[in-house]
Amino acid sequence: MEHYDILIVGGGAAGISAAKAAKGKKVLLAEREEKLGGILLQCAHRGFGGDLSGMEYAATLADDLDNVEISLNTTVLSVSENKTALLSQKDCGRREISFSRLILATGAMEIAAGALHIAGDRPKGVYTAGMMQKLVNCNGFVPDGPVVILGSGDIGLIMAETVAKMDIPVTLVEKAAALGGMARNRRRLDGLDVGIRLGSTVSEIFGEKELEAVLLSNGEKLLCKTLLVAVGLECDRKLIKKLENPEWLRLCGNCERVHPMIESVINDGTQAGEWVCGI
Repeated sequence: MEHYDILIVGGGAAGISAAKAAKGKKVLLAEREEKLGGILLQCAHRGFGGDLSGMEYAATLADDLDNVEISLNTTVLSVSENKTALLSQKDCGRREISFSRLILATGAMEIAAGALHIAGDRPKGVYTAGMMQKLVNCNGFVPDGPVVILGSGDIGLIMAETVAKMDIPVTLVEKAAALGGMARNRRRLDGLDVGIRLGSTVSEIFGEKELEAVLLSNGEKLLCKTLLVAVGLECDRKLIKKLENPEWLRLCGNCERVHPMIESVINDGTQAGEWVCGI
């Protein structure tokens, strides 16, 4: 069984930053996708590191990892109290390793429509906003309109801009009395034809096989073919659910807490790598 000083699970901004900071250690960086970058790879909008797209910024982050063993297309199936991990690699099958320290950088998961207790079925056309962002920016997918977006956090605002620029009718529904998200993302809607419904939420979904409409809590019914749910994120800690907070484990990035800015994620990952080196 091969041994590593550090196993880093997750090759997004936090995992990459941790790997870079863990100088002089034998590091395995495991990423389930075919490229490093995590959520950045689906972000076509600019504003990262100045005026880079998320995709471009991911490429700059992934530079200078020559001394790190990178295992792409790899899912870490389990980790145990005896500091071993079972990996599933796309081309090589299963592999067991041991490690001295574990850095978890698995990011966060979107809250799906099923968790919101919205009445009605789940017909075709209901997505999380992040999933639609990936489909549009990575796969060239075009959503059917009209589109309703539930939630005006950053991803909701960004997807409202994306859909509007595709000349697809879009309405943004926000439960609060004002739009959320960062000011720079709210400005993305300036001059765009985006309907906004404040102080309301989606209370019911209509449609059997395909989405037909949604009912808002204010009684308004909106015809739509696509509903994007953008109501927040939950830290992804499934891998360590059975562990009892061992001293050799460090969480970083959005699996530790949801960070509003990519710079904060990178700083957190860097601190995790330095923490490991300081032990």
